[in-house]
Amino acid sequence: IQTDVNPKHPSYIIVTASSSSVHINTLEYDIASMQYYLNEGSCQLPNTGLTRNYTFSVINGGMLLAGTSGGEICLFSIYDQIYKATMPLSSNGLLSISLMDDKIFIGGGDGKVKKISTEGGKWNLTHEAQIDGKVTSISLSNDKKELIVGTSKSKIYRMLTSDLSFMIHTDAH
Repeated sequence: IQTDVNPKHPSYIIVTASSSSVHINTLEYDIASMQYYLNEGSCQLPNTGLTRNYTFSVINGGMLLAGTSGGEICLFSIYDQIYKATMPLSSNGLLSISLMDDKIFIGGGDGKVKKISTEGGKWNLTHEAQIDGKVTSISLSNDKKELIVGTSKSKIYRMLTSDLSFMIHTDAH
């Protein structure tokens, strides 16, 4: 994330994760030495720890959403550098995500695409679709009316964002 709008020397936030920690690093320009410095910081995690294998991450506003192989989304506040919550959403892991305004589309290892509304700060599962194979990728069309969904069974689906109705677009071997 670019945090400083200075066109000559912008500042950046770089998020990295391992199985036992999430790091929120800042890359800032020091005018005195005329070079960038990386300042490391770690997210505060629960006392019991939070050991997860992360499969993807996406930044939405000031929140980091990280999918796990256990089928959860872990939420982290980037600016406060703290763990916020874990939402279990799928079995066989979460493999893909796409964001649209206050909607989240996630794809799981169980072959399900789920639409979650985050309106008003509450997470509600509004729609779900079962397709063939693990959902390995989800992309939103420019007009935000369709998703292109790829699976581990070499199939590509076109899916409406309104109700997750779908049709197969491409089938390969």
